[in-house]
Amino acid sequence: MKVQIVGLGKVGRSFAEFLRRRGVEVLEYSAREGKGRLEDAPLLFIAVKDDHIGDVARSLYERGLRYEAVGHFSGALTSDVLKPYPERFSLHPLQAFNSPDPCLWNGITVGVEGTSRAVLLLRRLMYNLPVRMVEIPKEAKVLYHAAAVFVSNLIYAPLVAGEELFGSLGLSRDDYARLVRTSFNNFLRRGLDGLTGPLVRGDEGTLRRHLNALEGREDLRELYEALTDFLRRRLRERQE
Repeated sequence: MKVQIVGLGKVGRSFAEFLRRRGVEVLEYSAREGKGRLEDAPLLFIAVKDDHIGDVARSLYERGLRYEAVGHFSGALTSDVLKPYPERFSLHPLQAFNSPDPCLWNGITVGVEGTSRAVLLLRRLMYNLPVRMVEIPKEAKVLYHAAAVFVSNLIYAPLVAGEELFGSLGLSRDDYARLVRTSFNNFLRRGLDGLTGPLVRGDEGTLRRHLNALEGREDLRELYEALTDFLRRRLRERQE
């Protein structure tokens, strides 16, 4: 099956090479870079910024380019943005792409929604690839993406806060790397049951001392308090 990819950012480039390594014929095109070519193909993947996806789809349609199904990689947008193409889908990889490395696609889960025929064609392409497809209801797409942001982007908030505090004491990432890895592994194995520390022990005195120590660092204090209150509520709900 021949595939056209429009957009040569990290996701588009990595996906193109990922497919090529598995014998898929891939055509690439980037108007911004003036590279590649456009042709009719069974599948088109638009790999540009969210705000440009709809414009690119309409432009290609107006130029007479026809595809059996058209898709994009956005996590927040649904396939509706690809009208007037009748068969359309969205495919969002649950992966952080900080480089165009094609190996980042190996073994990941991708969230998919779209028209029935478009999703069927996508499944044919993905059938022998090391990717797990999970269909997401269209009305839940933004909620799905919010969840992805929680576990990829927003986890940086407490990590950056901890780095600032450790750094002020002369400790580097190497010093607390094992603590971070152990905590994440505990969560992946046990979920909320993997939580440790003063909150689980009910050591409210220690939590108050932490907040007192953070006076003068109001943004860090507010973050600590908000995260602690959230986890406290979840622990209470589990006990009810």
